[in-house]
Amino acid sequence: MNLTITRTAAEHLHRDLDGRFLRIAFTTGCGGSGYRLAYADGPIDGDQIVDVNGIQVALDDMSASRLDGAIIGFNADDDGYLLDHPDAISAVWCG
Repeated sequence: MNLTITRTAAEHLHRDLDGRFLRIAFTTGCGGSGYRLAYADGPIDGDQIVDVNGIQVALDDMSASRLDGAIIGFNADDDGYLLDHPDAISAVWCG
């Protein structure tokens, strides 16, 4: 699993996580499929755990199989944490 967290995102995550995990899960909704990033006290059964820059990341099966090469960044002017997925074709927002 090749997952990258930018330096700026890592600085924010180290502070925001406060010892918790960053969990990434595959989701589906009205606009199609995507990924949900959330803080978690620990992994859920079946999660793959990777350490990226000292950050414990828990990935569900679908995320672990599809996010190789993804980059997690941070931009305070946008939505905060951003997941740049190399295989994503487009982004869709509902509502």
